[in-house]
Amino acid sequence: MFGVFTARRGLSALFLALVAMTLFGLIGCGGKEDVDPYVYDSLRRVIKGDTLSVNFLFEIDAPKFEYVRGDVGMIRDGNLLEFLVAKDLENNYQNLAGTLLGVQKTFTPQPTHLVLRRIKRNGVIEADSLATPQGYALPKLLRSGQVDLETPGAPLPDLGWKTKAIKEARSVYLPENEGDELKAVQSGIENFVYVPKHDLPEDKAANPGPEDYAWYAVFPNAALEIVNLDPGADWMLHLLKDQDYPLVGSFSLVSLVDEYSKRKIEHPGLGHVVGTMQINWFKFANSFIQGTPK
Repeated sequence: MFGVFTARRGLSALFLALVAMTLFGLIGCGGKEDVDPYVYDSLRRVIKGDTLSVNFLFEIDAPKFEYVRGDVGMIRDGNLLEFLVAKDLENNYQNLAGTLLGVQKTFTPQPTHLVLRRIKRNGVIEADSLATPQGYALPKLLRSGQVDLETPGAPLPDLGWKTKAIKEARSVYLPENEGDELKAVQSGIENFVYVPKHDLPEDKAANPGPEDYAWYAVFPNAALEIVNLDPGADWMLHLLKDQDYPLVGSFSLVSLVDEYSKRKIEHPGLGHVVGTMQINWFKFANSFIQGTPK
C-alpha cells in the first residue's frame, strides 16, 4: 500500500512538472521576437527599388562619397547618382567608413534620397533614431525629355562690356519686348566664381554675410551675375567648382547694364560686370540639373 501511494505521488509530481514546462513553453512562444526593421542590401538595389522594406528602411555598407557639403552627400555609381542626407555630414562622413548605415528612403523633397537613421559598427549600434536635418536642398534631376537639347548654341563667353558689344548682345540675347519669354542658348562656361556681390555697400563689403554672396560667370571681357538660382543648383555649382568641372548647359540673359559708367568699373576677380543671367539647366555625368526654380 505504501509503495503504491509513493508511486502515485511520483507520477503526480512528474505530471505537474510536465504541465509547468508546457505552460512555460507556451508563454515563451507567445512573446514577441525583436525583428530588425532594416533590410540589408546593396546600395544599387536600394536605389533602383529592387528591395522591399516596411517604411523603406534599409541597411547598406557605408558608401564612398563623390562630394559632401553641409548636410548632403552625393554618391555616384557610374552615371547613377544618389544623395544621402545627415546632420553635419560634411564634418562626419569620414568617420562612417567601414560601418553599416541604417537609412530611410525618402521621397520629399525631390529627388528621392536616403536619410541616415542608424550607424552600426562591428555589429554594435553606436547611433540610432538620428533626426532628419532641416532646410536642406537637393539638386533637382531632370529627365532628358524635360530639357530642350535643340536649344541653339551661342558664344556667350565672347560677351564684351563696351557700348557696341552691349548693343549686339541686347539684340541677340534679350527678348524683343518686355515681358516676352527669355531666350535660351547653350554654351560652356569655364570660369565661374562664388564671391561677395560686386555692388555691396561699403559696410557689407567689409564684412559680408552668407546672403551677400553670389555666383558669377566670368568671361575674358565681361562678367554676368547668376540670378534666380535654385538652392539645389547652388549646391551643385560648388561641386563643379571644387572638382574643376566646366559649367555646360542652357542659359538665358536676364538683363544688361545700360549705364556705361557702371560697366566700365573693373571689380577684383570679376572685371566688368555687365548684367545678369540665369541657368536653365546644366549637365553633370549623364544627368541634367535644374538651374532655376520652376
